[in-house]
Amino acid sequence: MRVRKISRVHEDLVDIIRKVAAVTNITNIENFVEYGTDEIDSFLSWIHKVNIKGVRDGVLVNIKVMIKWHSNPIDRKCFRASYHREYVFYEIIVPNVIKLQRGFSIIEGLKIKFPNCALASIVHDKETIAIYMSNDTRPLDRFQKIDFAHTSLVLKNLAKLHALSFALQKLYPDDFEMIRNLCAKDIQYADLESIPKCLISYYKSSINVISKPVAKAKLEVITPNILALLNKCSAPVPNYSTICHGDCWNNNILFKYQGKRPVDVLFVDYQLVRYASPVTDISYFLYMSADQKLLSKHYYQLLDIYFGTLTAVLRQCNLNIDDIYPRNIFLRHLRDYSVLGLLEALISLKITTAETEDALKITDMKYHAEEPCQYETQNQSMYVERVNGVVTDFFERNYSLDAILKQ
Repeated sequence: MRVRKISRVHEDLVDIIRKVAAVTNITNIENFVEYGTDEIDSFLSWIHKVNIKGVRDGVLVNIKVMIKWHSNPIDRKCFRASYHREYVFYEIIVPNVIKLQRGFSIIEGLKIKFPNCALASIVHDKETIAIYMSNDTRPLDRFQKIDFAHTSLVLKNLAKLHALSFALQKLYPDDFEMIRNLCAKDIQYADLESIPKCLISYYKSSINVISKPVAKAKLEVITPNILALLNKCSAPVPNYSTICHGDCWNNNILFKYQGKRPVDVLFVDYQLVRYASPVTDISYFLYMSADQKLLSKHYYQLLDIYFGTLTAVLRQCNLNIDDIYPRNIFLRHLRDYSVLGLLEALISLKITTAETEDALKITDMKYHAEEPCQYETQNQSMYVERVNGVVTDFFERNYSLDAILKQ
């Protein structure tokens, strides 16, 4: 991917870099800013990779940070709620989870790790998130087919996040009440009137490339209800909701390796954290990131890995899975809430399978389109294959398209 260097850094971004340097006690700083790099496979110009060089305690140091910040005031307003949500995650949720892990001396293999946040600010019109970038983690190329080893690591770590969320609300209900209140309203879909209607056009574009007539007809029938389905799926579920990542797919996952073998996972980009069924994270990740071949061969094994890890982490907190999230409830959620992952994939695969320049064009069109997007990318065949793969998998499992609307 082409590295995009910024020739002239915005004054406000320079100020943010200075603040990051200050909190890390670095003086005499120099910086180099870029976006859309190999390490940040992003077609969003508001994500910047910054190398900060300077002096700390008389020693030359060099740190890397990823800074999220919008230079455009209109964009800042649009994404304000997302910045607030990620601020809540780093400033409130993460400290509580770490405290819980330490309090119960959770073993290393069952701990979840988080990015180190250098700066989180929700000062009006200066919203910023900056996290340190580690040299020993890297993302998986989003065009590379994710394999079982990578997928199982992600499912294990989603289980850790969900289990610790369950534990927090069970063991410290008064403390968790604030977290629940801050995350209960979904950033994207809580307000039906505010959901961009253009999402329907992207959904229709994917419907147009489905090869199986019966599946295609069923998905066409629910077209008028997809916004209501997204709204319902992303809402809290009585008794069985957890803190969910909300946007867990390849671009928001960093892997740590020993040689060529992935051994650990770090999730990034918590701007869409929600309080909902844990299955929304599972179905979103699998349908946004995995292909049909992997799902067909390993789906139930991956679910067992997830549920086994969930059980083990809860046991570390002296909690019984049958009291917290019984398997029959888990299976019912899979049937009823997996539709969220399907819909998200049908809406987003046009963009996520596109090369960067194509993705830029489609993303721009996304906010203006009324009819199905007819733009064919360089990777059209990949897009068609992925759409048909997730649709086939969903219907082969006899999951429900609209049971959630009847509850």
